[in-house]
Amino acid sequence: MTKGEREDQESAQRSADRLAIALEDAGFDVGQEFPALHDAIGRQGAAVVRIGDVRPAVADRLATALVSGATRQTEEGDNRQ
Repeated sequence: MTKGEREDQESAQRSADRLAIALEDAGFDVGQEFPALHDAIGRQGAAVVRIGDVRPAVADRLATALVSGATRQTEEGDNRQ
């Protein structure tokens, strides 16, 4: 494994960890609702973060959390102007 590949893999691991923490902060039980969340090497040889299959109810909650966060950021940006 080259230094660049190792750095990419470490980056994917950090990203997977950050995503797991963000999901927990948003109220998800990562171990139960995202059990396949992990870093990996993808088919093309690039480092990736795999989220895995999620139930529809979990996907709906995730979509709501993302929209809520995006709306909040937009509103905060509007208030700064």
